[in-house]
Order: sequence, then C-alpha cells, then structure tokens
Amino acid sequence: MIETDPTLLGRLKGNNAQEAWREFYQLYWGVILRYARKLGLNQHESEEALQETMVALMRVLPEFAYDRNRGRFRNFLLTIVHRKSLDVLRRRERPGSVAWNDVVENAVSALDGRGGTDEREAEARWRDSLLEEAIRRMREDPRYAERTLGIFEAYVVERQSVEEVARRFRISENAVYQVRNRLLRRVKAEVARLRRNSGTE
Repeated sequence: MIETDPTLLGRLKGNNAQEAWREFYQLYWGVILRYARKLGLNQHESEEALQETMVALMRVLPEFAYDRNRGRFRNFLLTIVHRKSLDVLRRRERPGSVAWNDVVENAVSALDGRGGTDEREAEARWRDSLLEEAIRRMREDPRYAERTLGIFEAYVVERQSVEEVARRFRISENAVYQVRNRLLRRVKAEVARLRRNSGTE
C-alpha cells in the first residue's frame, strides 16, 4: 500500500494549490481507475468514480488534519475510492447517489478503525492497481523497446514459461531472465515511488 507524502497534503491546502492538485491527480488517476475496474465497473463508470473521488477529496482535504496516531492516510483515501466506486455500481440499479458527507464520515470511521471496507480485500485490489499503473508508466517510457516490453509482459504478466517466451522471441532463456530482472527493478522502483507519494507506507 502507499503513504501520501505529508508535504503534498499540506500543499493541497494552500491558496495556490493548483499545482499540488495536478500532482496528486497525476499520481492517482491511473490507480483509481484500475481499482474501480477491479470492482466491476466499465471504463465509463470507472471514469465517473475517478471524477467523484476527486471532487470529494477536493472538498475534504483542505480541512483534513493528518494525525498518524489515528491511522494511515491510505485508509482514508482507499475508503473514499472504494465507496465512490460502489456508488457508481449502485446507480446501475437505481438513480441517485450517496451524499459526499456520508462517504467522508465512513472514511473517517475507517481511519479510526471503527469500520469501512474489508481492508485485506481492498488493499489487495489497491496493490494490484499500483502494480498495473507502474507497468503502464513503463510502457510509455521511450527508453524501453516494444520487443523488450513484449518479452517482459509475456513472461511476467501473462505467465508464459521461459521456454515458450524464448522460443517466441527467438532469444536465449538467460536473455528472458535478464529482461525480467531489469524491468522488475524499474517496476518496483515505480511502485515504491507511488507508495511514497501516496501516503501508505
């Protein structure tokens, strides 16, 4: 899971917080979208959950007082993301939505350890979402050739055997391991950066 940098949280409260909100959004939009998809939302619904999550955060974070003794910011953030995604799912069945005050109250309850989502399940979804976002960012990095990424994804993401990947890409099995190790280091570094910046360490 991730810990949001307290300095970033502080910058969200300032009069000139636009840049901080841009940074916060850039850090989380991909992770929030993936989390919503894992709960069963389609792309459009996931984007709706992302937008509603950001609106709720923009309303509450300027007044948010981070107290590590009460719990991690991650619990607060994750509860809002989870509940906003569930709100969108519920609207498939009926119109209307839960008021953002209720969502914030539930999130504060989770932060206090009084309730909230099934933490292990939600954290597992969040970790998966972080990993997928790290891989997406690596795909967009021009330093990595399409063929190298193909080898990595075939072996690590699609879980093909090393023999099959070596045969498919006409390289040695040792070369497959080298690609895996090099790109895994990059993925781990990116996940660690996301965790550092999101306040869940």
